[in-house]
This record gives sequence, structure tokens and C-alpha cells, in this order.
Amino acid sequence: MIFILFSVFFLFVLISFFLPKERIYKSILFFVLGLVLILIAGFRSEVVDRDYANYVTYFHEQDYLAVEPAFVVISKCINSYLGSNPIYLFVLFATIGVSFKSIAIRQLTELWFLSLVIYLSNFFILHEMTQIRAGVASAFLLLCVKPIYDRDLKRFLLFAILGFTFHYSAIVILPLWFLGIKARKKALLFSLPVAYIIYFSGINLITTIPISVIQNKIAMYQTLMELGNEESILINVFNLVFLAKIVVFYFLLSKYELILSYNKYTPILMKIYCISLMSYLVLAVMPPIATRINELFAIVDIILIPFIYYAFKPVWFSKSIVVFIGICFLLINLFYVKLIVF
Repeated sequence: MIFILFSVFFLFVLISFFLPKERIYKSILFFVLGLVLILIAGFRSEVVDRDYANYVTYFHEQDYLAVEPAFVVISKCINSYLGSNPIYLFVLFATIGVSFKSIAIRQLTELWFLSLVIYLSNFFILHEMTQIRAGVASAFLLLCVKPIYDRDLKRFLLFAILGFTFHYSAIVILPLWFLGIKARKKALLFSLPVAYIIYFSGINLITTIPISVIQNKIAMYQTLMELGNEESILINVFNLVFLAKIVVFYFLLSKYELILSYNKYTPILMKIYCISLMSYLVLAVMPPIATRINELFAIVDIILIPFIYYAFKPVWFSKSIVVFIGICFLLINLFYVKLIVF
């Protein structure tokens, strides 16, 4: 699998450097590369990710109390019409996740292939090959960006609700409607220092939410933390990956007007990226929640990071910077899923 991922990654890099000029050929190539990703994720081995066995269990149990309704409905349909082989589940989720993210990429940026490089190196491994429910939910979050810009409430609610049916954490998509499309550079500039202040103060904002379901989840996570569960270990808000993302955020903010001249969705994307970083800090006292929400909002990485391309000349140099970031993401994620060991 490592060989396949590296081979496909460098194929994506090669294509991003030597693009065909005709848009029709770009579209065909983009479609083919998306199909390759679907095949890799859908037919992956069970040893690739830690959640594979859990999904097989959920697929056979079809318990609405265990997982979200969309997963159960899809599982029931597969069992009824295709059989009890769980491979159908993984292929279908890979198809939905990759397809909707690909549609969103084409809607939100002209840098299709650089976005594919970042997507493959980061969220493809994290989502389509591991957290398949969150992967589909994050795709719907990306699809919400255009309706927010167009002020199309019906389409926004449709995508947000669909995301929620695949992963309950997607409920946090709903407040994004109020972001607006105007630039708020000063607010973005000071948001992370404020978030660090909240982190150091030790304030737990989640415990103030008067909703019993959320409070029950909090109690469960606190129990897991006390038991030393791997996913509930306290997070390090000064880890190199997170600090690197902060550097990227402030660099993009410094080039805000330039990037905006190329992409009208920049204000919304930057605000969502900022929320992603802030959530990691503000919710750090509850690591599982902080990580989930951070990763959900961070899906805009695949659109924003390639914007670095606009900030440098010549073209080969600007693309090389994006590719370098992609390589770093790829190595980190392969280490995280234990496909490589340092």
C-alpha cells in the first residue's frame, strides 16, 4: 500500500507540473485520477487502518444506536440488494467521499491538481481510508462553502443535514452560515492569540452547553481519559504539525488581498480554517472533541494550501512549495496509520 500511495502521489505531482492546456483534457484527467482514488480506498486491505474491523462489525449489526442513520441505511440497502460482503460498503463510501470532494474542488478553485496533491497526502488517508463517515461529512462541509457565498440557505441546509446523517460532529457546520463573505482580517489576526489565552486559562467551554446528549458524551470522554484511552490522551497544542498550520494560516493572511483577487471564496475558507485552528486550542481540554472538530473544519486545507501557488514566482517554484507540504503531510499520515515507522 505504501508503494501504491507514493506512486499515485508522484503521478499527481507530475501531472500538476505538466498540465494539458485544453480544459476538456483536464476534466477527463481529473475524473480518471478521482477514479483511481476510489479504487485505492474502496479495495484497501483491512490491515491499512485501525477502524476497518469496527466498520465491518457495524455493517453486520446495523444498529442505529451505534452509528449514524446514513451508515445504517446504506448497510441495510447493501445487505438487501448486493449481499453481506462489506467490500461494497467501503467502495460506496469511497465513491461518495472522493466524488463529492472532487466536485467541491472544481467548484472552489482553479488549482484542481494541486488540491488533489494535498488531498491525497492528507485527508484521503485520514478520511477515505480510515474515518469513512467523517470523510463523507467533511465532503458535505466543502460543498457548503459555495451556498454560503451565494446565500443559498436551502442548498446549505441540505448539505449540512446530509453531513449530519453521516457523522454527528457535522452539526457544527450549521453556524457557518453566519460567517458572511466580508473580509475580517483583524479578527482573523487576533483570533489565535485569544484562543491560546482561553487554552491557558483552563476554561472548558463544552461543559457549559446545556444539552444532555453532549454532557453524556463529555462524561464518556472523561472516563476514557481517566482510563488512559489512546484517543483521549491530552493533546499538545505546540506540536510541530499544528504550529506549521498556524504559520501557513498567517502567511495566507499576509497575502489575503492577492489571493482574494484570484479566488472569491477566500474570506469564507480562511474563516473556516481559523475556526479549525481555534477549536483545537479552545477545546483542548477534551482531546477527542477538539481533534474531531479540528479535522472536520480543516478539510479546507485542500483548497487553501494550494493558494500558496499565487504568492511566488516562477511557477515551478510555487508548485514545488505546495508539493513539499504535501510530501510532509504524506509521511506524517503514513506514520500515523503505522504504515511506516521512524
